[in-house]
Amino acid sequence: MEANNLKFQTTAQEACYEKVVTWMQEIFSKCPCARQDIPGLGIFMGSALVEVLIFPWDEDDAIINTRSYVVVGAELKPDLMRYLLEENAKMIFGAFGISPDSEILFEHSIVGSTCDRKELEASVKAVMEIADKYDDKIVDRWGGKRALDRIHAGTLSSNGWSL
Repeated sequence: MEANNLKFQTTAQEACYEKVVTWMQEIFSKCPCARQDIPGLGIFMGSALVEVLIFPWDEDDAIINTRSYVVVGAELKPDLMRYLLEENAKMIFGAFGISPDSEILFEHSIVGSTCDRKELEASVKAVMEIADKYDDKIVDRWGGKRALDRIHAGTLSSNGWSL
């Protein structure tokens, strides 16, 4: 995966991205898809799309943010919000949140400079498993669409993905 066209804000962000790309290719038999607009990768598990994004953190470090937009278009009722908060209390890695566009997401972040392959793998697999498990539960009870549903409907925004 080439990073030539990507715009990095710091050299630490670029170094972290290169490290993450190598590890992701080693960890997953299906090569992750590279984003074309920002330093990031995506990989599917079941009906969930998981993004691994690299953000600068000051000048000399980076943050590895693994996230999945679990469900889009669910009605954000109080019982759903309570359910997500109660489930957060059970999580070892990551937490549910709501995006500014009212999308249900699950994410976990780790420090780039101290991350090793095992930690990255644990973070990514945790987000993958949670997103793939909970997207069905949420859609069945509160409606909305999973990533796979959005792809089939042609409504998954490309957001810089080379899918």
